[in-house]
Parts: sequence; C-alpha cells; structure tokens
Amino acid sequence: YAYRGSSEMDNLLMNQVESDLLRIIKSRFNIDFKDLEGSTFKDLLGREIGLAARDLLYIYFDIIKEFNITIPEEDILQGKFSTINGLIDIVVKQM
Repeated sequence: YAYRGSSEMDNLLMNQVESDLLRIIKSRFNIDFKDLEGSTFKDLLGREIGLAARDLLYIYFDIIKEFNITIPEEDILQGKFSTINGLIDIVVKQM
C-alpha cells in the first residue's frame, strides 16, 4: 500500500512530474508544450504534436530512467501513454 498524502501534496507531485515530463520532451524533441494551448490532453501522435510511434519509445525509456519506475503494460495497452496527462497519471501512480 502506497501512502497517499494530502491533495495539496498530490498536486505538488503532479506539477513536478508534469514539469519534468515537459522538460524531457522539450530537450529530446524541441517541442514546447507551453506554446500549445490544451496540449497536455492532446494525442502525442496526433497532427498537432506530431510525434512518431518510435518517439514514444524514447519517452518510455526517458521516463523509466528519470523517475526510476516501471510502466505497466496495461497502461500502454489502455492508451494512457498517448497524452501528457496520461503520462503524468502513470508516473504518479508508480511513485
């Protein structure tokens, strides 16, 4: 059982994870999500963001290395690995 702190602590953790993920993506793909309104909900493979499927593999391994977590296969199969918000949820859940 993982201890879940107050919602304020959860929000701080989620904000930090989001910041780290956006930094990882910006450094690897030079995409600044701050320039794309509502982009954390958009499909990373969609036309607006335009990543290729292989790019998700880079993100996958970057997340594992950065956060020292494992990403459950079911999260990927359920499509949670396709948006920034989905990535945040995966990372926070595994911490």
